[in-house]
Amino acid sequence: MGPVGLAARALLLDERTWIAGGALWIERGVVRRVLATPGAVARARARAATWIDLGAAVLTPGLVDAHAHLELGALADRVPPGPDFAAWIRGVVAARAHLAPRELGRGVRTGLAALRASGTTAVGDVDSTGTSTRLAAALGLRGVVYRELLDLWDPARRRAALAAVRAPGRLGLARAGLSPHAPYTVSDELLRSVGARARRRALPLAIHWAETRAELRWLRDGSGPLAPLLPASPRRAGLARLDAAGLLTPRTALIHGNHPGRDDPERLARRGVTLVHCPGAHAFFDREPFPLSRYRSAGVPVALGTDSLAGNAALDLRREMALLRAAFPRLAPAEVFAMATRAGARALARADLGHARPGAAADLVAWRLEARGLDEALDELTRASPAVLATFLAGRRLPRPRGRS
Repeated sequence: MGPVGLAARALLLDERTWIAGGALWIERGVVRRVLATPGAVARARARAATWIDLGAAVLTPGLVDAHAHLELGALADRVPPGPDFAAWIRGVVAARAHLAPRELGRGVRTGLAALRASGTTAVGDVDSTGTSTRLAAALGLRGVVYRELLDLWDPARRRAALAAVRAPGRLGLARAGLSPHAPYTVSDELLRSVGARARRRALPLAIHWAETRAELRWLRDGSGPLAPLLPASPRRAGLARLDAAGLLTPRTALIHGNHPGRDDPERLARRGVTLVHCPGAHAFFDREPFPLSRYRSAGVPVALGTDSLAGNAALDLRREMALLRAAFPRLAPAEVFAMATRAGARALARADLGHARPGAAADLVAWRLEARGLDEALDELTRASPAVLATFLAGRRLPRPRGRS
């Protein structure tokens, strides 16, 4: 495939840069040049092997979903949230155990299609069964496939988990990562083993943390609704255990973080960790307000995720951005868009994603926007769930899903 030129009414390279009437020069799936003047566009058009004019569309980097469980798509509407999170966990585990491999595969396929149809081109997908790992190359999954690990302090489970951590097969556009599930489901021994392997192979990490008060209560003294599901408590805060195992690094994404301790945001900022917030899941469980201001004040990067259809109404980052803005009306649209692009890429340890500057993967989305400038475009993108006109992955236009916008 020779050089490709993509022209549009406007380019939004990131949350700060708007270029009217420009184009991108793409080679081997990577953005090589930004053509910002009519003369540069005309010269490139004469030399490109393929030239695509997107007309009135606005071209942006694809959105980055920093946290999902695609395989759980088959559990949509199967497990009601309710007030007891432990009961919900039991319900999800039981329901997932009855899913056939083809149903898990269908969940990954349909979830990825839903994300792409709504403007997402990369995802951090937590894989507990090996399904996403098996399908990644065939589906063109971009982002990180995190293999989920937990042992519930059971040595036999620990050995099985470590045996599963081997070099993955061909992942295509995706990269491999590890996901020790959470401090309340993973022993210190397994945490340390994961930390050592992640350092040795420079793997990205995704870890659920401080999602519920029940988790904090059990870690503190072994009491609460999680006690019947778990062995004796380590009686130590989850973040301290993760830090001791060497799991707080710039390649780490902590998921949820709804209940940080007094100095936890500052510790995350010092370690370079990214926090992933899932507004749709937050609403699904009717949780108390997310402490966004504490993370922002400490300087912790916050990305956005969709979680799973077992605990969210849709896999659509447009909706996540709109929900975030509704919950935090004073939050600038530029910051919201950055959370769904550059911060998401940071969460996945993928510097080549989340922007459309030279060196970026040519994962791009053409939108139908009424906006005529930067501020209007950011407002529309983060508030109004605009229609997706075309999606490009590594510079190749993806087939348009039927009946989706």
